[in-house]
Amino acid sequence: MRSNPHPVAPAGSVRIEVDPALSQLAYRCSPNGCPRDRSCCVGLAVSVSRREMRVIDSLMDELARLVPTLRQGDGYADVFTPDAHGMQIEPRDERGTCPFLFRTRGRALCAIHRIALQSGREVAAVKPRACRHWPLILEPVGRGLRITVHPDAQMIGCVARLADLPGQPSMREAFANEIAEFVHIAQR
Repeated sequence: MRSNPHPVAPAGSVRIEVDPALSQLAYRCSPNGCPRDRSCCVGLAVSVSRREMRVIDSLMDELARLVPTLRQGDGYADVFTPDAHGMQIEPRDERGTCPFLFRTRGRALCAIHRIALQSGREVAAVKPRACRHWPLILEPVGRGLRITVHPDAQMIGCVARLADLPGQPSMREAFANEIAEFVHIAQR
């Protein structure tokens, strides 16, 4: 019996399918930062849960050391704003730059991710789900959803055809945990 390579949620919940392109595209993360002009931390809305807000608030002292503009007087900048679905991280300029993005030596880095790595925290415990799942997105298809790749990912450079990024994992391999998380959430 062959197993289904594209997980689908059971009846009664949202149907989730996995875009076959995820097995044909490679993923490359630049751990020392994205090229300055190609970062997913610009121009995207990042929704956050109340729990994620509390975690980020608890890191503000450490984050403000990397991104001094987060400090305002004796406190910190309010980086959250209400949106139609709850709360989101407020962009800091007209380009939509994430307030946690900092630049060093021509590279763009996430301060939350950097603090997690420097302090030995699990990235998944402190970084918002929307950021951890990048460049995966959910798009409506029929009566369900498809897990696919954000259209900007190839332009940014973190995603390309497998042949163009030899030695890099496929999107399906690199994001196996995140894909399972999407399917699990849909089954609730």
